[in-house]
Amino acid sequence: MFDDATYADLVVALQNPTQSGRNYRAFSDSRKSLEDMFQGRIEYDQTNAKWLYRKGNAKFSIHNTAEGIKKIAILDILLGNRFLTPDSVIFIDEPESALHPTAIVQLLDIVQALADKGIQFFIATHSYYVIKKLAIIANKSADVNCFSPDNEGVWSVSSLRNDGLPDNEIINESVRLFEQEFQGV
Repeated sequence: MFDDATYADLVVALQNPTQSGRNYRAFSDSRKSLEDMFQGRIEYDQTNAKWLYRKGNAKFSIHNTAEGIKKIAILDILLGNRFLTPDSVIFIDEPESALHPTAIVQLLDIVQALADKGIQFFIATHSYYVIKKLAIIANKSADVNCFSPDNEGVWSVSSLRNDGLPDNEIINESVRLFEQEFQGV
């Protein structure tokens, strides 16, 4: 029997406090970008044993903080407490689920910087914004592979750099909507 301890391991990793001092430049730059993106940072208050969102001098309960900030804060904390290394592998499931399009693009810029440092990312998405931004990254930097199922459930892999945007329903529906707009339908 397979025992997946992913969430238990994540809880343990998040309990490690962030560290000051030297870190990989890409990691510290990414943390700064994440803080700028959300105009604040998630912190653990040791005194009260509670997670808080700090924006300037104001502190807010984690329960009153937007879902996107909470999700992305996990990455920030793991970068700050040195749990992640250039050999790490990160899985992100639907980053678009709690982020607006501008934040999605900013997050993917951070993913690119971390990938350039060696971290490997696997991203599952239903968002045209995510796929399009990954295609732009593939054309400027490292290639990005895209896995897509066909109507029969057979998976194919394509290179966003060499093959362009994949032939899948995320892209196809975006194109259909674009065409409808110009056809006046």
